Amino acid sequence: MKLQRPVLLTVLLLGASIALSGCTLLAPTPEVTPSPTATVVDTTKYIGGEIDPADTVWSGKDSGGDDTTLTLHSDGTVAVSYGSNSYDYPGDTWSVTDGVLHVEVYLDETNGLAEYVGTWNAETSAIDAVMRTTKTAKELTVTLTQQ
Repeated sequence: MKLQRPVLLTVLLLGASIALSGCTLLAPTPEVTPSPTATVVDTTKYIGGEIDPADTVWSGKDSGGDDTTLTLHSDGTVAVSYGSNSYDYPGDTWSVTDGVLHVEVYLDETNGLAEYVGTWNAETSAIDAVMRTTKTAKELTVTLTQQ
């Protein structure tokens, strides 16, 4: 009988040891929280490097005396109105390259495209733009403020 007791004690200690070591294997490991990744904003796509142009409206009176309004849609299309004329076609577009606004609007067969190029005026918080037609070389200037 004395032989059984040390064997029984060894078996019990071995079992307890396995049971306790198994618990540490099952313990949850803390998750590492990822650090937030900074979102890089390409300000060269902003008017003057400051204004996000998507879904904005700009208006002013052109050098011909007509009220001009540019509506810059978020999909890169543009609606333009000046005087009694309005244009809002899927092929009419706007973009910003290095802070300069570019707008192209098809007018008609006679005039071709109206191309607006606008630069940001930080002193007035406005866009100083020049509009030129591609076929007739008509040129107007307009200062546009955000509505």
